[in-house]
Amino acid sequence: MKRTALAILILIIIILVWLQPINLGSTEVTIPDGATAREIAENLALHRVVRDKEEFILWLRISGKEKDLKSGSYVLQKYKNPLYIINKLSEGGRSDIVVTIPEGLTLYGIADILGSHGIVNRDSFISLCTNKVFIKKLGFRVSSLEGYLFPDTYSFSPAQADSHVIVQLLDNFERHLEKYEVRNVDSVFKIITLASLIEKEARIEEERSIIAKVFMNRLKTNRPLESCATVFYALRIANPEKYQKKTKLTKRDLKFESHYNTYIHTGLPPGPICSPGENSIRAVIHPADVDYLYFVAKGDGHHHFSKTFREHIAAKEKYNAEK
Repeated sequence: MKRTALAILILIIIILVWLQPINLGSTEVTIPDGATAREIAENLALHRVVRDKEEFILWLRISGKEKDLKSGSYVLQKYKNPLYIINKLSEGGRSDIVVTIPEGLTLYGIADILGSHGIVNRDSFISLCTNKVFIKKLGFRVSSLEGYLFPDTYSFSPAQADSHVIVQLLDNFERHLEKYEVRNVDSVFKIITLASLIEKEARIEEERSIIAKVFMNRLKTNRPLESCATVFYALRIANPEKYQKKTKLTKRDLKFESHYNTYIHTGLPPGPICSPGENSIRAVIHPADVDYLYFVAKGDGHHHFSKTFREHIAAKEKYNAEK
């Protein structure tokens, strides 16, 4: 009898702990408008709000609240039981401004989006992102935050200071990079810089890792990267008004003197040329196993990859004639 009572007591304690586990701290999570149940589950797992995304989805179906989850910003306790989280998300979050920052934007493009929503003062935001003293205080050893403002969906309060908005973007960047266990500062810099080129060059998802390897092969053999994206960036930071809408490069453009111009300078450019998304970052960390040295755009989003210069020239002539 005593054993039965003890077993029941232990079972009650387990249930109570599961329903109300030890407080492991809280975190802020933004649920974008239109997010699917699986996207929400993955977001919660990334922020360590739930232990297992599949368990959350199961309880969501059992609760019958799959269509009741609301977008917004939430402060949620870590590793709470799924029913608690589901109820919270059904109640709705703060009525902040939800903004999506797409992959491949420069910090100037990000400033334009945030400024247009009244979240930041555009010029102040840009000034902070290029202020070496401010950047150093945040723990980053770079001269500009170009490339480190992670593209994602965010929930911002109109009352937030510009500096707090930047911190929110950087915290998200570090949270996403954590899963790859890259902690060396120089390695992070190289990864993000190369990923930014891939973000601009790749149009087809499965080509990202191939383009990453092409660039790595060229770096290894001391060939210039010859990325058109770096030339566009060089021109636009030199004269935004003149080159902002430029879509084609001339032979003269390819000779434009800038350390960002990878046609005339070997190695990586001085820093990222945009904010790469996670897929481009992953492509650098896990590149394809290929020995290509060249690629040329076909005109439909795909690229033709070549091992030799002769093959590359033939491909250029073919696809340029078709454009």
